[in-house]
Amino acid sequence: MKSLTFALCISSLFLSITAAILPKLAIAYLALSAYVFLLYYLDKQRARNHGRRIPEAKLHLLNLLGGWPGGYCGSLAFRHKTSKPGFVRTFRLTAATNTVATLLLLADTLKHSNQ
Repeated sequence: MKSLTFALCISSLFLSITAAILPKLAIAYLALSAYVFLLYYLDKQRARNHGRRIPEAKLHLLNLLGGWPGGYCGSLAFRHKTSKPGFVRTFRLTAATNTVATLLLLADTLKHSNQ
């Protein structure tokens, strides 16, 4: 399950479902995901070079706000933060929370569009 291909499939599915119902939200999530992906890359580079790190709280907040597809792909692509159980656990919680909130919003949007 820890493959980048799986992460890309899950991320694409989530963004596609969102785009079908709320395209503007999907665009926002895609932009945020690209930004978070870049942050994972930058943080990995800074870790290698002993530079100033990006706070984990910032990564978690951005994942919670909808950037988790980029965080998921970035963590696997750069092998970053994958061996920190606490970080992985919190990431999963933020991704699940955002996914549930998004699905509830999509369901509510569909419900009101059919009335």
